[in-house]
Formats: sequence, structure tokens, C-alpha cells
Amino acid sequence: MDTDFIPKQAQYVRLPSYSVTRDHRYRAEKMLMRQFMLMKQQYQVPVYLSVKEMKAWLMAGRSLPDEFRETAEGIEGRQLLVAELAWTSARRRCLNQMEEELQEELEKEKRLSLQLRRRVTLEGLQMFLSIFCPKAEKTVLTFLLDLSNELLNSFTGSHSSKRSKRALITKLQHTTEPLVKEVMGTALRFLLDEPEPLSEVNSSQTQGPAASRNSSLASVLGNRAEAAGAEIGKQLADTTVSCFCLVTSFTKARLLHICTSVAQKMVKAIYKRFVVRSESFHLLDFDESFIIAEDSIIFAVRDMDKRVRALHQLVSVKNTVVCSVAPADRTDDNKHKENKLGVRAFFSCMWIKIKRVSTEE
Repeated sequence: MDTDFIPKQAQYVRLPSYSVTRDHRYRAEKMLMRQFMLMKQQYQVPVYLSVKEMKAWLMAGRSLPDEFRETAEGIEGRQLLVAELAWTSARRRCLNQMEEELQEELEKEKRLSLQLRRRVTLEGLQMFLSIFCPKAEKTVLTFLLDLSNELLNSFTGSHSSKRSKRALITKLQHTTEPLVKEVMGTALRFLLDEPEPLSEVNSSQTQGPAASRNSSLASVLGNRAEAAGAEIGKQLADTTVSCFCLVTSFTKARLLHICTSVAQKMVKAIYKRFVVRSESFHLLDFDESFIIAEDSIIFAVRDMDKRVRALHQLVSVKNTVVCSVAPADRTDDNKHKENKLGVRAFFSCMWIKIKRVSTEE
């Protein structure tokens, strides 16, 4: 069989653009799957229902003729079949990708919750950062101005003219000011994106008095501030080194030492502000999918449960009938008839489903 047959034929079928609708539906389905996976983690879903059943339920809820009704009516039967096969294959890939994205997001939320000693969602964190970053960037700019002044005092003496000092401080400020967002990005990367060492966090630290959690968090952030300060100090030293090409008393080692010292103070101030502001921010655990998809996922779980139970009953009845037939009585003709009946039963179910969809339309 030519495995490239479907893609080759599908390219002749022209379907209209539906990017906006697709994005809305993808977002809605992702909310449902997210709530299902969260309920599964909390043992609120029967053990025999897995993400596989959830994806099958989502697959059954949409079809190409429903989404492209007008276009499908003008397509020939063979081309429509090819388009449906290609569309179904794309849907499966999309749902598999959705599952992988959600697994990564939930793992990250779990790590952040352990790290910050409270429940954190990526949505809630993004809301907090949109408020936190603009004010924290002002703090960064203040430290960079202090760094320029300290570098000026360290590498210029009494013999330097006011004009040369003014030129040097202006050059340093123009060089360091564009680094504000880059410095913030590095600080937040060490705070939020770096893998959490096992020695820093244990489950008992996420519970207990708030004072105990805060002291433990402060110690962890102190270690991270040193690592982030070292990298930011190197960034600042590499950027400002060009400003001292005409300064005879300049040494790279001293420049790196000053930049690292200021960077570590700056990062500690950022992290301290992060802790204080996050304590009063009550939406770090905000989850839009819980608000929107709460009722829908309960219906979905009940529907999946009914389908799985019905399938198990059907398989049980079929096994009972098969076991009641003696092997000697099952000739090749009987097997052939059973296969034909199975195929007919399959297409009969498909035809009933198609008629039901047509009636609903």
C-alpha cells in the first residue's frame, strides 16, 4: 500500500482557512484535558479512565463534515474520504501534542509550587510578573547607575580631568542602561526556570507555619542570588570593558569583582521584592480552565465512564457467546460468516452515527 497516497490526494482538497476557530477550539479542548489531568492526579477520576480515553472522547466530539459543512457538500466522495482521513490524522497529532504540552506545564507548576512553598500556576505567575517586572526594572536601573559611579571612582584618580570623567560616566550609563531587561531575564531565569535541587526542597517545607516557609524560601533564594549574581556580573563586565580602553589603571579582574559584587546585591534586592510582593498577591494559583471547564469536564468524565462500561459489557457478552461455541463446530465457513457479520455490524453502527449527525444538522 502506498503510504503517501493520503497526503498526495489530500492536497487536491481545498478547505477554507479556520485558524481563529481552530485556536478557540484548541484552547477549549486544552482546558478540558488540563482539568482531566488535574482530577486524575487528585484521584477524582475512575482508575480505568486515562488520558487515552479523554483524547478519544475529544476526537468523537468533532468531525470534518461538521466543521466544513458547506465545503464538504461540494467534494466528491473519494476526495471527501481522503480529506477525512487526513483531518483525523492531523487531529490525533494535535491531541498528542496537547498532552505533551500539558504534561510539561503541570510538571513546571509542581516544581514552582514546591519552590515557592504555595500553589502556583503558570497563568497566575504570568499575571504576577506583569505587575512585578516594571517596578523591579526600575530597581535594576538604579543599581546600574550606582555601578557606573563605582566604576568611575575605581578607575579614575585625581589626575583625571572633569571632562574625561564626565565622558566616561556618560559612556558607562549609555552602555549599561540597555541591559536592564537582559539582567531581569537572567535573574528570573535563575529564580524560576532553573531545575530545583533536591536538597533545597522537601514536601514538609510546603506546609507548616508561614514564618517557617518564608525563612526556608529566603535561604534558597539566597543561594540562587549568588549564582545569578555571578552570571550577571560577568555580563556587565563583558559589556563595560570597552569603556576603559584608554584608562591605564584598568584591570579586568578588578572590573569583574566590582560588577559581580553590585550584581549580587541587585539580585538579592530583586528576590526580596519578589518574596514580599508575591505574599500579598492572591492570584498565583489562578486557573482559568477550572473556572470555564469545571462543569464540562464533569459531564465528560460521566460520558466516558458510560462508554467504557458499555464497551466492557459488550466485550463480556461477546466472550460469553464465543466460549459457548465448541471449537470443533466452528468451520472455516462459520468463521467467514462471523467476520462478515462483524464488518456489517461495524458499518451498520457507522451508518447509524452518520444518520444521527445528519438529523441533528
